Amino acid sequence: MKPAKKNVDHRTRVGNERRRKMQLRLIEAALSVFAEKGIEATVIDDVISAAGVARGTFYNYFQTIDELLAALSVELGNDVMRSVERAVEHYPDPALRLASGIRLYLRTVLLYPSVSRFFWRAGLNAVGPSHLAFEYLPRHVEDGMDKGVLRVADVLTAIDIIAGIALTSIHAASTRTVAPDYPEQMTGHILLALGVSKAAVGRLLARELPAIELKPESMLARLGNTA
Repeated sequence: MKPAKKNVDHRTRVGNERRRKMQLRLIEAALSVFAEKGIEATVIDDVISAAGVARGTFYNYFQTIDELLAALSVELGNDVMRSVERAVEHYPDPALRLASGIRLYLRTVLLYPSVSRFFWRAGLNAVGPSHLAFEYLPRHVEDGMDKGVLRVADVLTAIDIIAGIALTSIHAASTRTVAPDYPEQMTGHILLALGVSKAAVGRLLARELPAIELKPESMLARLGNTA
C-alpha cells in the first residue's frame, strides 16, 4: 500500500509543479505585455498571444486581467521581499529589521514606476495570502513585541498597518513628486504606529541601509529599472 501512496504523492507533486510553471508562464507574458502596452490597453488576447497558449489554458488559471495583475503583483512583491529579507535578517534588533526592511522595500519598488502602478491597480490584492509578507513579517513583529520594542495590539494589526501605509506610499510616489527621503518619512510613520518611541525611530532611520541584491532570474531584475 505504501508504494501506491508514494505514486499518488509523486503525481500530485508533478501536477502542482506543471501547474505552477504554466501560471508563471502566463504571469511573465503579462509582465511583458503590461510593460509594453500599459495595463489599460491590454486585453486577454494579448497575453494569450505572448504566452503562446490556448484560450482555454488561460481561463484555467485566470478569469480576468485584474486577476492576472493581482498574481503578477504578488510575484513582483515576493521578489522584493526575498531580497529585502536576505539583507536584514542578520540584525538582532527586530525594530531595525523592520525599519531597514520597509525602507528597502519602498526604495526598491519606487525604482520601477511600472511596478508601482501594478501594485496600486491591484490594490489590496497586491498583498494576497501568498505574499511573503505573511511569512516574514510575523516573525519580526512577534520578536519585537516579545522584546518590548513594538507596542501594538497583535501581529495582524501590525501587518495591516505596514501593508496599508506601504501600499498608499507606493501610490503617492508614483502619482506625484515626493521628497527624496519619502521612504524614510513613511517608514517613520509606520514605526510610530507600531509603538516605537520617537527617539528610537530617529535612530533607526539614521542607520545606513544594507545593500540589496536582486537575483538575475527574478522578474524584477529582468524587467529592468527603466520600466
